[in-house]
Amino acid sequence: MSQTLQTAAVVLAGSSPKENDPLAEHTLGRPKGLLPIAGRPMIAYVVEALAGSRYIQKIIVVGLPPEDRPPLPVPVTHLPAYGDLFSNAEAGINYAVAVNPDWAGIVVSGADIPLVTSEIVDRFIEDCLCTDHDVYYGVVERSVMEGRFPNSRRSYVHLREGDFAGGDMMLVRPGAMLANRNLWRQVADARKSALSQARILGGIWPMLRLLTRRMSLAEAEQRASRALNVRGRAVICRDPEVGMDVDKPFQLDIVRAELEERRHG
Repeated sequence: MSQTLQTAAVVLAGSSPKENDPLAEHTLGRPKGLLPIAGRPMIAYVVEALAGSRYIQKIIVVGLPPEDRPPLPVPVTHLPAYGDLFSNAEAGINYAVAVNPDWAGIVVSGADIPLVTSEIVDRFIEDCLCTDHDVYYGVVERSVMEGRFPNSRRSYVHLREGDFAGGDMMLVRPGAMLANRNLWRQVADARKSALSQARILGGIWPMLRLLTRRMSLAEAEQRASRALNVRGRAVICRDPEVGMDVDKPFQLDIVRAELEERRHG
């Protein structure tokens, strides 16, 4: 794949865990991406990985208020929070498209996957853009995730081909999210529950097929694509770091231990 292929990246950094969230005692009401890890805010590792990609030309960080914008490894464009996850993603994508409507794609990443590297970002982009779709969503197969992070305790969707954890990185083509905005918002709000997403995208029948492990990855792609009016593809990631997002204190401990080792190694 050509090294001149140009993409942008949007980092969603605005979420602050609620009082009953497992990470609330660590974040103290501030955005999760600011959690300190090995001397740096968590978001800095993500931005550094994106900035080192051979394909990413621009980085947009959405959701950090002006008083909570730490020094980052490279210059980025900051946008304020726009409410919910979908609105933040949409604002970042729209800004990227306004800057350059001809991006090959726009990577959308959480601020809480600090173990990703530039090489992992490159592989993800290459695995996405080898086909002609509108939306690409990263997933990680259970044996790959647990082989690398045996104590990560991720949630898995059970499909005919195996068990898959959702990644925290996706890629969209410019204009892909313009159709069915309300449905996109509902799917984003239900991102922690595959059953809720199946209900939103197709009702009781997809839910039953998912529960009985009769749904294939291809069928899940087709149902989501029809409902959202896009050509979507699940990208099975070779790198489990894409799915190692920090949602709970023990996951924070996992990434802290690894990044401390990298720092002193």
